[in-house]
Amino acid sequence: MVESRGVGEHLLSCLDAVYLGLGECAPRLSTDAYVVRVHEMSRSFGEIALELREYVGRGEVAPLAVIGEVLDQALQNDPSGAMTLFAMALVVGPRLLVSLRDAREELGPDAELTTICERAAQVTVQQLLQIANATRHQEDIDDPQWQREARNLTNLVENAGNAESFGISR
Repeated sequence: MVESRGVGEHLLSCLDAVYLGLGECAPRLSTDAYVVRVHEMSRSFGEIALELREYVGRGEVAPLAVIGEVLDQALQNDPSGAMTLFAMALVVGPRLLVSLRDAREELGPDAELTTICERAAQVTVQQLLQIANATRHQEDIDDPQWQREARNLTNLVENAGNAESFGISR
């Protein structure tokens, strides 16, 4: 069993990084549909981050840096927003889901945090489905440079020690 407050703080750092990263990206994207999707995604993750912040209580919890780096790099590489959605769908989202699953499995009798983790997982899956819906008419991007930069996002996360998940504690 793990200490619930530490898990809550770590998950807050992950969700806060997604919320802040997407919130900063949205107004800078050039494709209107992606601006809306990223803004709505930020809001959804922000609601869950707020729940976790209330659970954790007072104190500073810094956003997980690697998530912010991935979202920032995606924006720098492709201001249209396609790479930001790619990053959420294939780099950040799946690892976040694994962290949430692992946290639920490791938590003891803390029903409140377990419930927040379940809601966070539902929000994450819902947002991944919304990305699929928003990009269903997006043609494949065959540009080798774009693909290289997209792969570098995965490398960034893996090199930070997050090959499968963002973990459940710092």
